[in-house]
Amino acid sequence: MKEFFQNHKWAVILSILALIIVLMIYLIGWWTLLAGILVIIAIFFGRMVDRGGIEAVKDFFRNLFKGRRA
Repeated sequence: MKEFFQNHKWAVILSILALIIVLMIYLIGWWTLLAGILVIIAIFFGRMVDRGGIEAVKDFFRNLFKGRRA
């Protein structure tokens, strides 16, 4: 079992995460979950701006999409 987890760590973790998300959608509803996710994203970017200004957000997106230009 330990060897299986080591070989397929991310597949197992992401499968469990997907199962949790599906259960949350079923139990609390899609719109409530979407609102919660948007609040978490807003907090993430708000903290990023507080720490490094708007340049921190620009750098985040530059690094996220680095090497994807045509």
